[in-house]
Amino acid sequence: MKSKDLVEASVFIDGDGGGGGGTSNYNSLQNKPKINGVELIGDKSGDDLGLGGGSADLTSDLKTSKAVGGIPSGRTYTSGTSLEQIFRDMLNPVENPVLTAPSASISAAGGLLVEEGVPTAKVLTVSFNRGSINPAYGTSGYRSGVATGYSLNGGASQAGGSFDVTVDENNKTFTGSVSYAAGEQPKNSIGEDYGSPLPAGSVNTNALTFEIVAPLWSNDSNITQVTKEPLISKSAKVKQFDFPAQTAANPEIFDVPASWNVTGIELLNTLSGQWVDCASEFTVSDTIHNGIAYKRYTYNVGIATGARSVRVKWN
Repeated sequence: MKSKDLVEASVFIDGDGGGGGGTSNYNSLQNKPKINGVELIGDKSGDDLGLGGGSADLTSDLKTSKAVGGIPSGRTYTSGTSLEQIFRDMLNPVENPVLTAPSASISAAGGLLVEEGVPTAKVLTVSFNRGSINPAYGTSGYRSGVATGYSLNGGASQAGGSFDVTVDENNKTFTGSVSYAAGEQPKNSIGEDYGSPLPAGSVNTNALTFEIVAPLWSNDSNITQVTKEPLISKSAKVKQFDFPAQTAANPEIFDVPASWNVTGIELLNTLSGQWVDCASEFTVSDTIHNGIAYKRYTYNVGIATGARSVRVKWN
């Protein structure tokens, strides 16, 4: 049998010491644990250890030489800073959200090209972005409140952001505006107020401008008939026509607005894959479409050819 003379080596710092109601033997320790020179004492209540004999504060300034947890290298803690604060900074540093202001944008269904001389109905949409509080830290995550009204070009406010407009040479630039309610109080990672709520206000969109452009014309869809091409921006500076086979009686034709400065006419060489100059093969004359002056370019060689691609350049 084992000896009954067992030696208990446990030292009970908290509680009653166990073993039938004995008292704590903490005071019998020869080398009592200390933090910052302050002895740890047991309160005999089963709670965590407290600090006795003084406050648990730094007695002199402390500058970190390396990053530790959430504490960056180079941070200085002044004398009197509590150890609790240091541990919180190290294990659970306070983080602040990034605040992004609200914004607004404007767009047009069907693009920004409008035919010269043809007033065109368009639908414009003014959109609102409430900004953000990121991370949200208990808020909705929005910097502003909800939109309270939309307007266009300084006009009357309305509930939604959709606007029906007619675009022509005298009405081609539009700017939207959105009014919004006040936002929430931003919070940091420990629930404290960070900054201030965004007050009610308004934000404008960038200006949206339509390009009023005269269309090109050609007989590349039907060699016997010159028709209007889909609109192309003048800033494109090049247009390719894919002509079907032509005859002497029905040559290739394309019309360019007279106000555009044509700088080249080129033919695609299907053998080399290169574009080669062919301006001399076209005669220039005047014509008019819908009251707009054009220069007409007509193939002048007087022979039948197969289908081919021709492009015109301008600046």
